[in-house]
Amino acid sequence: MEPRTDLTVLLQRAAGGDAGAFDQAVEATYGQLEHIARRHLNLQYGARAGSATLEPSALVHEAFLRLRDQRSGFENRGHFYAIATRVMLRALGDYERRRNTDKRGGERIRVTLTGLSLKGQPTLTSAIDLSSALDELEALDERKAAVVRQRLLWGLTISEIAEALEVSVPTVERDWRFARAWLQGRLTDD
Repeated sequence: MEPRTDLTVLLQRAAGGDAGAFDQAVEATYGQLEHIARRHLNLQYGARAGSATLEPSALVHEAFLRLRDQRSGFENRGHFYAIATRVMLRALGDYERRRNTDKRGGERIRVTLTGLSLKGQPTLTSAIDLSSALDELEALDERKAAVVRQRLLWGLTISEIAEALEVSVPTVERDWRFARAWLQGRLTDD
């Protein structure tokens, strides 16, 4: 069985009440989710990623704990990764909020989101702002939000996104251009 199909089958079995199927899905996706978590942390902290007390594996474990509660809501492999990415981004936002409290003396950390800028200058934002903006974009257009998540957070190419979303490459390119411009306007401090 192809890995993509296999994960979808595991998720369907988990939704049907198979207690071990979700654990098998976790095992099958752990490496990819850890890669996504590492990417989140690098986007969030850049060169200072080593100074963050949150490790990629801890972010993945937090995501799995949160995902376990909603394991019956996954339609397929793509839906699982989309929700996992959103959960990790929210967990990272929660972590950032805890670090930034006055009680702990944290200072607001800004991140560079490579690939988002339209004029060659990197756009700076926080995980909290990005998560909120992606939620707003998703309310406007789910596919465009999926393109952003897969391109920016998962690091997929335009053709990989087209295949995952089952749309044409030109459609993904248009969605990416629109989403970048929309997020640029939404996230700039001007």
